[in-house]
Amino acid sequence: MAPGAGPMGGGGPSSPGGGSIPKIPRGASARSVLKLAWEYPTYVERSDAAAGQTVAKRASRALSREEALKYITGDDPRPLLILRECKTCNGTDDALLSRGVVDNEKTFLLARWFRCIKLPVAVLEKDHPFHNLFDEKDPEHMFVCSADGSWREGMESERSRIELWNVMTRVLAANYDKAPEDMVKRMHKTIDLLDMEDHKVVEFEKKIDKLLETDGPESKKLAKAQEELAESKVKRAELFAQLDKLTGELKLRAKPAPEKPGAAPKPADTAKPADAATPSKS
Repeated sequence: MAPGAGPMGGGGPSSPGGGSIPKIPRGASARSVLKLAWEYPTYVERSDAAAGQTVAKRASRALSREEALKYITGDDPRPLLILRECKTCNGTDDALLSRGVVDNEKTFLLARWFRCIKLPVAVLEKDHPFHNLFDEKDPEHMFVCSADGSWREGMESERSRIELWNVMTRVLAANYDKAPEDMVKRMHKTIDLLDMEDHKVVEFEKKIDKLLETDGPESKKLAKAQEELAESKVKRAELFAQLDKLTGELKLRAKPAPEKPGAAPKPADTAKPADAATPSKS
């Protein structure tokens, strides 16, 4: 999820793709936001029961690609990141995240603007409802696309982070009013500040414990330490709110930009005011 380093943060020297190799593990607050919010859709088919009631039963047929995409999308206009599990990566995010001592933060941050869908190993069975979302002869491990199926780009698990980020960024730029790079940098800096506040909270808590042990609850220094702890927790809450605000600053377009093979879409906010697309609400 990107460059930028804070005193207590996990950022490190910048790498060519805008990522970094973290020197210090992220704190608890940062880890709580640097994760993927997966959804696990299950298709059920509606049918009339004998008594005129409606009951749900599992589908035993593969939907067309258009039907499957429409079912998963529902009324959510966000672009999709769809990953199918395999026997090797089942139960993990290994197919999406780079393994080893590398920085996946930019991946996590870019994913905040996608609806992340994870499908089971069984999706490759011909009668699975979502089988046709993937290519028949050579099914890719994952793909990203707009909610209407446009800007579809398939990817395998064996690919570089830079390739992944480029694909994610292209699809986001096609669906939102501007490209996400600047917002990702600002988010990264905010997460660095979260690490700093986490560190302060731990230090203030240690200080309070020590004062209670040595000076007792009547210590004159105790009230100040407790006030500093409370202030740091307030700042930390404000930083969480700032991350949500930054996420919301990218607004969905009324509809995805027209596809131009081999070219990234022009961000909508660079167009003349009279020509700019009116984005829909997130």
